[in-house]
This record gives sequence, C-alpha cells and structure tokens, in this order.
Amino acid sequence: MHQSAPAGPSAGGLHLSVIQRAAVDAFGRLGLQAAAAVLDAPCGDGALAAVLTRAGYAVTGADVDETAASVLPAARFRRTDLNGPLPFSDGSFDAVLSIEGIEHLENRFGYLRELHRVLRPGGRLILTTPNVLNLRSRVRFLGSGFYHRDPRPLNESGRHPLHHIALGTLADLRYGLHTSGFRLSSVGHTHIKPISYLYAWLVPWMWIYTAIAFRKEKDQAQRRANAETRRALFSRSVLFGENLLLVARKM
Repeated sequence: MHQSAPAGPSAGGLHLSVIQRAAVDAFGRLGLQAAAAVLDAPCGDGALAAVLTRAGYAVTGADVDETAASVLPAARFRRTDLNGPLPFSDGSFDAVLSIEGIEHLENRFGYLRELHRVLRPGGRLILTTPNVLNLRSRVRFLGSGFYHRDPRPLNESGRHPLHHIALGTLADLRYGLHTSGFRLSSVGHTHIKPISYLYAWLVPWMWIYTAIAFRKEKDQAQRRANAETRRALFSRSVLFGENLLLVARKM
C-alpha cells in the first residue's frame, strides 16, 4: 500500500503554494510505496519536502538556498548548485520532484541528465515550470517580445538565481527529457486563471496554422512524435495553464 500525501493550502502547519499542491496531487497518483526514496530538487522553502516526509516518504531536499535547512532534518537537506553534478549516487531515488527549477538553470540538459542518473530504472520525474505557450503568454510575446512570466527585460546588473534564464516551450522540454533518457508520460497544468479563457477565440486559427506547419515533416517516426506534441499543444493544460506539470519515466 502507498501512503497519501496531505494536500491543502496548509498541511501540518506548512503552507503550500498552488503549484506545490498540484505537485502533491500528482505525486499521490504515482502510487509509490511507503518509505520510497524521493529527491526534491530544488526544494525551495522545504515545505513540499516536509509534507511528503510527514506522509511517510524518505525525502531529501536539495537547493542552493539554505532556507529549507530550518524545516528539514539536517541529514535530509543538501546545499547543492543544481547547475553542476548532484551529490548523490546513481539510482538513489524512486522519484524526483523538480518544482519551478529548470527555468533558473544555465544548462537544462545537464540537469535532466543528472536527474536521470540519480533515479532508479523506471523512476518517475514530476516537473513544473512556467507555461510560456499559454494563449495569454503568446499574445504578450506577439506584442512585446516577452513572455508573461518575464514581461520585461531581466535586471542585468548581476546574475540572480531566481531569474528565469531558461524558459522553454513544451517542445523544448520534451526534447530535453527524451534526449536525456526519459519518456514523457503526461502533460498537465498546476492551475488556470479564468482570464485565460478570454483568448480561446484564437484556437481555431492556431490549429490550422500548426496543422499546415507540421505537414512538412517527412520522417514517419518523427511524424508520430509530432502528432503527440500537437495533441498536447492543443490541450487545455497548454492552452490555458499557468504552469506546466509534466510527468516522465526513466527508460
């Protein structure tokens, strides 16, 4: 039997954001056994890792910021620069949570390869990141050249770990996952803002434009992959979701 992780705005006195709550729900659907080894990297404030720990999982948090050290047991937190190699042995974890992290890193491919390395065969990855392809973001980019999560140029006075320097589209993320040894199993969203539905009138035009563009691919294997991508692109999650929630399996 697997244990259910508690959800809700506050779990055991720990406040979870709407994104963290969506991640907890997705984690519960994995059906992992009690005491499964889980890596939360980046773990941020540690609330998500702490909630899963209280639910009976063996969770390790890793982050360049040490805020989580005050929430997690000393042996369960590792200060780690996720731009480099992770300080864990091959096949150490049954699941990895990557919540709002990949968009801050200088090398998403190296990061994904490291997550793949530390997962056991068949291990699962839950990854969330801003959805730059939702309709509101596309309209903002058309008008300004900037996505909705970064509506203006970043402050160039110095490198900051919270800057969104690697925002990626669904196709970018799928490519990174598949070329790092993962197989994307589901594309979802963390939450939707009602205002996003006001842009739904754009969908028919986008569907036609995309169908024409995708017809140019001649390779049959890639055509099948493109069909999967196209279905995801026109899903409710991608068209309207504020943040993508991707689940992938280590192959």
